Amino acid sequence: MISKKHRVRGLREAVAFAAIFLISSLAAAMIIFVVMSRPGAKVLGATFSTKYAEDLGMDPVEVFTAMVTDLGIRHIRFSVYWTDIEKEQGIMDFSKLDAYMKIAEANNVDVTLAIGMKVPRWPECYIPSYVSTTSDSVITSALYRYMQALVDHAKQYPALSQWQVENEPLFPYGDCPVPSLTRLKNEVALVRGLDPKHPVLLTVSGEQEPWLDLSSIADTIGVSMYRFAYNDLLGPVTFPHQPSYYRIHAMIAGLFVNEIMISELQMEPWFTGSPQNPESLAVPFTTKEFSEHLNFAKQTGIRKVLLWGAEWWYYEKLHGNESLWNAARGAFSVIE
Repeated sequence: MISKKHRVRGLREAVAFAAIFLISSLAAAMIIFVVMSRPGAKVLGATFSTKYAEDLGMDPVEVFTAMVTDLGIRHIRFSVYWTDIEKEQGIMDFSKLDAYMKIAEANNVDVTLAIGMKVPRWPECYIPSYVSTTSDSVITSALYRYMQALVDHAKQYPALSQWQVENEPLFPYGDCPVPSLTRLKNEVALVRGLDPKHPVLLTVSGEQEPWLDLSSIADTIGVSMYRFAYNDLLGPVTFPHQPSYYRIHAMIAGLFVNEIMISELQMEPWFTGSPQNPESLAVPFTTKEFSEHLNFAKQTGIRKVLLWGAEWWYYEKLHGNESLWNAARGAFSVIE
């Protein structure tokens, strides 16, 4: 027979347990609510590609300068192309990169240098023609040699804020060798060994890849955010993901890295060929979509957002349509 004393003690323990469980649940719910309701896009920046500016028939220095002076962009992800730095095997030319980084420094711009063989803009991989693409070991050896020279030189730039090692390195997209996690880990280790001062950003496709796969070797995870795409069979395709999808993923991935950011927010049309050919326009993009995409990013709660398409805005501006350029100016004028 259980005594009254033991029954009371058991009741007290059950009540205490229930109270602890309730308080813990409420605390967890409050934390989730705060994270889920936190407004995003507090820091805006942009990606810049010298190749894309040149493909559009523009002077990339002019475009870059306009981005940091006219638009007032203070956070830029800059694609460093292997084929530009090492045009001849073993001969590194950093003069053009030096010039861009001086412009950035003079305008108080912090720069993420995207380095490796796969960096932003099609065809994604920029491997010099003298490197055999049939041998992974040959590519890897040449790549490590190039990256060591680049990091040794560029780590002293005052405007450098972080490294991005490869672009969506495990996502099979572009004219590239087969993705290799081992090669990526070695690249990250190489960069960290040469420059422990600056953090390492790794990027994934926000809609089509897991976010956690690279969290064990990255300081920051950057995710692309696309609202539409184009398929040759289906035509224009709208991604069904809602802001909550990104919020939840960011909350989970954020437990394992220092920061989650949107490294590529779609802010330009979709083309099937040269953007200069009107017939290649597959999905248009206007100030309406500009506002919608930016508002969508804000609803995800992700603090730092880099916009994709600044070169196109400037191209349109030069050809008499300043709407996107002015929309961008307005966005950057009211945010950090």
